[in-house]
Amino acid sequence: MHPASIEIAPATLRRPSGPAELAAAAVLPSPVRLDPRRARARPAATGLSPLDTLLEGGFPAGAISELVGPRSSGRMRVLLGVLATVTRQGALAALVDVADGFDPASAAALGVSLERVLWVRCGGRLGTAWPAADVLARAGSFGAIVVDQGDLPPVALARTPAATFVRLQRAVERGAGVLLLAGRQRVAGSLATVAVALGPAGIRWAAGGPGLLAGWSAEVRLLRSRTRAPGASVRLAWGPLDAAAGPPPPRSRPGEARRPAAPRAPGTGTPRTAGR
Repeated sequence: MHPASIEIAPATLRRPSGPAELAAAAVLPSPVRLDPRRARARPAATGLSPLDTLLEGGFPAGAISELVGPRSSGRMRVLLGVLATVTRQGALAALVDVADGFDPASAAALGVSLERVLWVRCGGRLGTAWPAADVLARAGSFGAIVVDQGDLPPVALARTPAATFVRLQRAVERGAGVLLLAGRQRVAGSLATVAVALGPAGIRWAAGGPGLLAGWSAEVRLLRSRTRAPGASVRLAWGPLDAAAGPPPPRSRPGEARRPAAPRAPGTGTPRTAGR
């Protein structure tokens, strides 16, 4: 099972007359019903207990949250944890994938219900991601909307007008879902209700041979919160089997094609995308 996917061409968003035009251009290739009643105002937990405790239950609904960190800090692992939690609860989730870095096989291995994920592929064009996120937030049908900016450089992120995030804040407040912006650095400023930063803390190598990854850890620090003082931090640790990932995907029924396994790094049991 693959997520419903939308690939937005540059011409689609060059001169949109409004959200209605953009929504009309985004045609779902599979039947996904958008029901506003399905998006409930509840936090989106990550499935990682220390981080969820730091966030007081998860990323808040009806607000902008930010997750920042360099490559290999665990950023993608946290995003997949949010998608897994939301889809496991029966809600829809949307991933606005700026750099086309999403790997469905790795997501499924971490418990993401792919049939409940709308995957918006932007082909590296950040300027198409924000209007798409705005339309999704206003729809009110998604429990969580994740905008993965990938590893775009600061000069590219700085081109986004501040008014963009004002519109996104208003849209998500009406829609009551979770809007999570993830990238190398913060972009929403004071409009974000919560912001956390990930930093690689250490890597463990297995004994018995060079290049065998046994696990790694990340330090998570609270940068901004409207309910508590910033500065608190926790440590996350992952092993080869990533025991914190939650329950495995359901087994295939007799006669049903099996979902392909996630690609794994040599000598480990961890999907390649899990540590980005």
